[in-house]
Amino acid sequence: MISIIIPVFNVEVYLSRCLDSLLSQTYKDLEIILVDDGSKDNSGRICDEYKSRDNRIKVIHKENGGLSSARNAGVKICEGDYIFFIDSDDWLVDENVIQDFYETALKNDADFVYARINTATDERSYASKYVKKYRDARLHFLSNPYYFAAWNKLYSKNLKELLLFTEGRVNEDVDIIPIVFSKARKVSLLDRCTYNYYKNQNSITRSNFSEKRFDMFKSVSHALENFNGTKTETKVFKENLFGFQLFTVYIEILKRTSNVERREYLINFLKKIREYSFKNFYRTCFMCFVKNESFAKNCKKLPALMYLYIFNRINMRIINND
Repeated sequence: MISIIIPVFNVEVYLSRCLDSLLSQTYKDLEIILVDDGSKDNSGRICDEYKSRDNRIKVIHKENGGLSSARNAGVKICEGDYIFFIDSDDWLVDENVIQDFYETALKNDADFVYARINTATDERSYASKYVKKYRDARLHFLSNPYYFAAWNKLYSKNLKELLLFTEGRVNEDVDIIPIVFSKARKVSLLDRCTYNYYKNQNSITRSNFSEKRFDMFKSVSHALENFNGTKTETKVFKENLFGFQLFTVYIEILKRTSNVERREYLINFLKKIREYSFKNFYRTCFMCFVKNESFAKNCKKLPALMYLYIFNRINMRIINND
């Protein structure tokens, strides 16, 4: 049996699309756990309606505790041989997705299976770009930022105790998924797009910059300290963490702050780099852009990296608290 865990919070518009994509799966031995995390709209009622229609569905209604809290509640009660997460505004590409994940796990004796994704909007869906540098399934995973999300992966129950998300933290996936990956006995790639990741233009990630995005530093630090990989894997992992995860926080400061507040946020960003002892941040980002991305993206990111370096030099005394 495969346990599918779905955190639900104020998604009445999207929830049926997600659940219908699960109920149409050709693989039928499912335990579908809906965790209503204190929704204020009709999401909880929709969960109960689907439960009444299919006895494979379980519903937890709880006070709002955030995404990590909802996932943890689902993991706590799941009974499957495998665990699969899906977010409630996303949906599976076709009816064979879970079957393909299951067969890939069995064929390769893998306890961690991941696959590629589509990015979807209200108008269309398209295959998300990914780094093609590595053929090895482990290095390929570590070099691509989208793979660090909890969803669209099949985890063996042997990894269940590691799937404990830090509650109250943004970027909780980066905090633990690479660690779970590094401790998996066998990793396998299902080499096709299986998951429609909905890019909601009104979501928190599209709004103004929030200081909670600085949680990424805690997640990166925790992931690095607990990552259990080879020397090569650790090197590729750092490039992803610095060049994609932390650099994305910096880019969001540039894009989502006013001219008045931007300087303060940038100084805070650079202070946190020092606080977490990321001595090779600039070098690692540079190598990531040169080795892992297209020239078009380099043209955009390298000047931004240079600007951050110059800003750091100009404000060094303030950043060093001298």
